[in-house]
Amino acid sequence: MNCANHAEVENTAFCIKCGKPLCVQCARQVQSSVYCENCLADSMGSKSTPRSDYAASGSSSTTQKAGGASPEAAFILGLIPGVGAIYNAEFFKAAIHLVIFAFLVSLADNTHGPGSGFLHFMAFGFYVYMPFEAFYTAKKRKLALQGIDLETPFDRLNEQLGEFHNRELWGGLILVAIGVVFLLDNFEVVTFDKIQKLWPIIPMAVGALLIRRFTQGKSE
Repeated sequence: MNCANHAEVENTAFCIKCGKPLCVQCARQVQSSVYCENCLADSMGSKSTPRSDYAASGSSSTTQKAGGASPEAAFILGLIPGVGAIYNAEFFKAAIHLVIFAFLVSLADNTHGPGSGFLHFMAFGFYVYMPFEAFYTAKKRKLALQGIDLETPFDRLNEQLGEFHNRELWGGLILVAIGVVFLLDNFEVVTFDKIQKLWPIIPMAVGALLIRRFTQGKSE
């Protein structure tokens, strides 16, 4: 998850008051608690407000951000594609998970030959990924409320992919491409029988990524 104020920077903590993801630059730590700048200012202002003002204005209200509080529940719900992300109040991520999983399953079911097993394995791998991702997201948020910053395996993965900029843009383009593939198949312009022949592009793309990372590491 990226910082709420800097979309290109990974978050390192969550505000304990509003739950907003924060990077190192935006996090404001007071003793063992982490605040965003606005919540810290509000807290400082509320401390200086006389008690009589509260009595005059009535009871004060607090805003609590939606999101999963139980990592175990997030994991169980994550076994249903997209529901774990919904439990964590990440609705856009839930939609992406559903579209990618449905695409992999549909492509695997319409693929014959050696590519069929490969695509079925990819679909199964993504199915396993979803509950674990939901679990660590809920656990990170829960510990952040206690002022503890948890580095999850997915944080390390994001660090490894940090060299790729505009990931939201690329994610949107991928979803549009998937939609175009289904649309073309529905009108039998380009069917899945033809598209499945392109499955070797997937391991080729992964191999190209690894070679690129290797050459960049050599040049540093």
